[in-house]
Amino acid sequence: MNKILFSILIFFCFYANICSAQHNNPILIDTAIKFNISKHGYFYEDQNLNLTIDSVIRYKQANKLSPLIPGKVFSKGYTQSYYWIAFDVENTLNHTVHLMFKEQSSSINRLQLFKVDEQGKIHPLGLTGDHFPFKQRPYRNRSFIYPILLSPHEKASFYLWADKRGQNMYMPMFIGRDVDIIQAEIPQHTLFGFYTGIFVFAVIFNLLLFVSIRDTIHLYYAIYIFCTLIFILEEEGLAFQWFYPNLPGLQDYMRLIMASLSCGLLIQVMQLFVNQNPSNSSLHRFTNYYKRFCWAMAIIPVLMLFKSFIIFEKTVFYINNFLALLTVIVIIICVIERIRAGYKLGWYYFIATVMLLFGVFNYVFNTLGITNFNLLKPNGLVVGLTAEIIFLSFALTQRYNFLKKEKEILLEEKSKHQVDLADGIFHAQEDERTRLARDLHDDLGGTLSIIKLNITAFQHKALKLNDDERIFYDKTIGMIEKACADLREISHNLMPKNFEQTGLIETLNEHFRSLNHSGKIAFDFVFQLAHPIDSNMEITIYRIVNELVNNIIRHAYASKATIQILSFDERINIMAEDNGIGFNPVTDKKGLGLQNILSRVNYLNGKIQIDSNQNGTTTTIDIPLK
Repeated sequence: MNKILFSILIFFCFYANICSAQHNNPILIDTAIKFNISKHGYFYEDQNLNLTIDSVIRYKQANKLSPLIPGKVFSKGYTQSYYWIAFDVENTLNHTVHLMFKEQSSSINRLQLFKVDEQGKIHPLGLTGDHFPFKQRPYRNRSFIYPILLSPHEKASFYLWADKRGQNMYMPMFIGRDVDIIQAEIPQHTLFGFYTGIFVFAVIFNLLLFVSIRDTIHLYYAIYIFCTLIFILEEEGLAFQWFYPNLPGLQDYMRLIMASLSCGLLIQVMQLFVNQNPSNSSLHRFTNYYKRFCWAMAIIPVLMLFKSFIIFEKTVFYINNFLALLTVIVIIICVIERIRAGYKLGWYYFIATVMLLFGVFNYVFNTLGITNFNLLKPNGLVVGLTAEIIFLSFALTQRYNFLKKEKEILLEEKSKHQVDLADGIFHAQEDERTRLARDLHDDLGGTLSIIKLNITAFQHKALKLNDDERIFYDKTIGMIEKACADLREISHNLMPKNFEQTGLIETLNEHFRSLNHSGKIAFDFVFQLAHPIDSNMEITIYRIVNELVNNIIRHAYASKATIQILSFDERINIMAEDNGIGFNPVTDKKGLGLQNILSRVNYLNGKIQIDSNQNGTTTTIDIPLK
């Protein structure tokens, strides 16, 4: 029983202290620079939206206000109510002090500060907020600042009315000396100028990359960085101050629009970066629908500009915060899926997204009122986004190098495949030439020989023929002999006799001896081979030289020609010169002979140069040995 009475007594003493504190706990203004309100202030939630300053003063006198949490930022999460903040101030100095009250959330619908002097007279210090032009602020700053003047030993009470309906009730606030507060804004603006510079540089850098290499990932990423920059500036009140100071109310909706667009664009960039498509990802369809849903959510705030309701704003508020968290989680899951599939470049995107993850969680939890601290300065979201953008910009350059190497590998494989295919075609042609030459020589050649033998067997009877019949008989014998000679030539051109045994040089030597013995053109054959030549290359070179010789015989009308084959350490040089009438290599390049030469030179990765005029033609061919 005694314990119960003691507990009740302690409770009433504690409650009495709290109640008396609402009147006897002023902020003592001395020589300090900054004064904390949370240790001395109280708040009241106006759920009915009908309290006046007189009502709040009476509530304070009746001890109906709740104390602020010392050392903590005033945070109540999403709200549909008005809030009143009350605190007392006492100037302990013998001179007038110039102070400033600063509310740093930078996003409030309406805000008004009242000063109540010792006589109970109420002094409104100004109505401001996002729903009023920027020039209406008591002190033109991204945050909401009220100048306060206190006479020597003056005591006063201050009441702050805040309308943040449809937003997160998160209000960092304090009192400080005017000069020090203004000076403290300089490094803040410098810091945001630094971060803004990084974002602007990243935007320009990616736009230039897009113009240069036409890769759409850089365009989407530049738009994403721009949207996040506008969102951050909106969060800090700088976009309203810099870009549209005469358009009050736009700030809340711009923040929602930029957030939704950023979520969809980040998904798009992820898909392009990790090359996510239906063939390699089971999540591709889901991420496509999710991306479009984010972009659709960006349209809703535009509609809210014309007509909106609190319940509608509340729904959009929670959906956007949920999307921010879900987007990062979806990206991490998709990237992990691609990494597990062997896409090593995904590690870069994974690390960049993890950096962003901490900043997004910190921001969303603060916005929802779950936490009321920032991991880093100026806030976790700015630092997280900046780290993500810097690292991902670096990752995009690595992606370019990766894709360049991958393209080189594919081109090398394609080139190897083309070489193998060409090898197969040429080998098949040579095999077919060999078979056809053998068949012509063995079968048709044998048949023609038998025909000639049979006809000549009747030669003794040919003596009894008359003159006309004798002429016809001689012509027939001549045609058979010509057919045999043409057959030998065709067979020799298809596959020279004993080429595999004698080799390129000896075969050409024999060929030129035959041409010099029976032809009208004097051929001079010069050669010098320091190293053995691959058999496949030998037969192709033979085909090239044979085609050059045939062109000279058929079209050059030359009396002399020189064929030269020289080998060096890394190449073989073939040169054909004649003193003929020449030709135009540009207009006459469609000839079958020249086309055959070009195709075989290309097959050997060689280079050909033709110099021709009325005094003759010089054809130079260089063929690499490796």
